[in-house]
Amino acid sequence: MKQLEKILVPIDINGDYSEQLNTAIKIAHVYNSEIIIVHVLSEEAGSGSISMRKMLLDSVLESLNKINDTLKKERIITKDPIIKHGKLIENILKVATKQDVNLIVAGSGYRLKDKGHKLGNNAEKLMRYSHIPVWVATTKTESKISNIICPVDFSEPARGALNNAISLAGDFNATLRVLGVVEPVLNLSPRYQLDDLEEENTRRMQQLEKEMGDFLKDFDFAGIDYVVDIYAGNVPMTILNMIKKHNHDLLIMGTTGRSGLKRVLMGSVTNKVTRELPCSFITTKSKDILHLRFYNEVKEIETHFKKGVKLADKGEHKGAIREFTACLRINTMYIPAIYKLSEVYKLMGDEAKAIYYDNMAKELLTRLWDEKLEEKIRKHYKSSLK
Repeated sequence: MKQLEKILVPIDINGDYSEQLNTAIKIAHVYNSEIIIVHVLSEEAGSGSISMRKMLLDSVLESLNKINDTLKKERIITKDPIIKHGKLIENILKVATKQDVNLIVAGSGYRLKDKGHKLGNNAEKLMRYSHIPVWVATTKTESKISNIICPVDFSEPARGALNNAISLAGDFNATLRVLGVVEPVLNLSPRYQLDDLEEENTRRMQQLEKEMGDFLKDFDFAGIDYVVDIYAGNVPMTILNMIKKHNHDLLIMGTTGRSGLKRVLMGSVTNKVTRELPCSFITTKSKDILHLRFYNEVKEIETHFKKGVKLADKGEHKGAIREFTACLRINTMYIPAIYKLSEVYKLMGDEAKAIYYDNMAKELLTRLWDEKLEEKIRKHYKSSLK
């Protein structure tokens, strides 16, 4: 299954896009992704004579074709570069939507002279407005995906971010740090006495530990080299300090939600952290970078499977076969549908096909699971048809 089927890489041919491209190539190699290159000409580029505009377009296309040649040498699936004209962010997002990409890999851009942060203005805008996950590759160091950090605040965006972090850690054989931070009460007020202050901060840490434990129960860390850290402190500064202390090369964050126990937008925390550009980072909003397509497939499979079971119960065997076969077109290894096909064909008196599908299921189970789990699956999906 292709988890990241299409990656969009907006290229600034006048900037340093080497690590941006290297990052996209590494991701594409792991997920067998297609990379789509896009360049947006400025609005000013439309002025001048026809010959000057053609010369500019030819020059841009030559540069983009060289990038595509690099992708082809890396055996990356690609297509002709896309050139647009007008507003940068607007055109990138339009292309991303039209091409139905799963991820945008952007460069960090330039630091503006009148801004104190290090993240380029265009990269920041793209991160803010895109509902497609954005992976910003820093140009400070060689692109690596070996040491991931994922701050969580137990919100839904944090849940999606951690799912992504676990998947990427497994696929890239990277270590993973899950970080929880609580804002302590630092100043005395009429509400707090000195003893109350210490007690309140202790209570907040205990609450954070409990929420973290409950939160992590829903995740599968099997095969992942990971640690869980809990700290009290300023959320953005704590995240930045942890990245620097442990040399993390990839940060994954959701962009809305809560920060610790204090009701503030996670988006503001994300902005504060990513503006310092401590390492490459991924921001996610509504789309889950790795799991959305998988969840949609599961939902579709379940719909066909339930229809097939109902039809089989009614004795409508041909209809049931059609629905179970639809499951296999989505995922050829969906074993419950294979067992059901064997059972329906047996009821129809087609012993050869019944044996064929039964053997197919056994072969898959032998490859994927041990005998104990096989028995559980057989029992769970045992047909009620008699």
